[in-house]
Amino acid sequence: MAARKDLGRDLRALCATLAVICLLGAGVAYGATRYLQTELEADATRDARKLTMDVLRPLLLPRDATAPIRAARYEEFLDSVHERVLAGPIVGLKLWAADGTILFATNQDQVGDREPAMREDLHDVIGGASRSVVEGDRFRTFTSMRIGEPPTIVTAELVRSHAAIVEKSRERWYPWVPRALMAAAVFAAFYVATAILFAIAAALRRWARRRKVSGREAPPIPGSRAGRPAEDLPAYMTPGFREMVESRQEMELEMATALQERDELATRLRGIETQTERGDAQG
Repeated sequence: MAARKDLGRDLRALCATLAVICLLGAGVAYGATRYLQTELEADATRDARKLTMDVLRPLLLPRDATAPIRAARYEEFLDSVHERVLAGPIVGLKLWAADGTILFATNQDQVGDREPAMREDLHDVIGGASRSVVEGDRFRTFTSMRIGEPPTIVTAELVRSHAAIVEKSRERWYPWVPRALMAAAVFAAFYVATAILFAIAAALRRWARRRKVSGREAPPIPGSRAGRPAEDLPAYMTPGFREMVESRQEMELEMATALQERDELATRLRGIETQTERGDAQG
């Protein structure tokens, strides 16, 4: 029985250990995916900055930084942007003045709009560092440029799909996350099933042992019929009747022997008394 308990305990410990290992594996795979996504976002920010400084800035004229780009200049600049900037993963472009005015946008209707709420965001990148933010499926990278002499600050906003970054980050490690979670669930189910099965087996063993003990305490009566109480049976059919008869016979034999020895002893005593009386008379 101790061996069965040890086996059940070992199986549960094994299932619990494997479930924990699978959960840790899922956590590691998810962490690796998140780290890879962060690296891809950082790469996208660096690529956007490089594209802004090396490709977009040479396309701008000093007058493009002072007023919204319109009319023929807009069409000329848009063609250059489509050819050299929007040919890759970049799907949108805006040029911002320091006061929040949109100098250029791939959506022409937005050109000339002013958004004062953008001033703080634009001010954060004036120092030269690029900054990226995620808004829904848009990955927006802001990079400031100095255009003309004296220099005028213009901030370029390059937009790309954030879903594409996430999808690329999940190609290697993320498929193992649901697999590891499924395996952990299976081992957890095995743990519960093992505990239930061994508990049921232990209960059945206890029940069988109790029945065996109760059977020994109340053995069936030989020759008795089902449903007939023991009080209604003849004396010779009651349990232990033969042992009682044999015991009584042994007791009667011992008593007869004792009485015989007593009689013999009494006879000898009477003989000794007679001899003693005769001796006294002769004396």
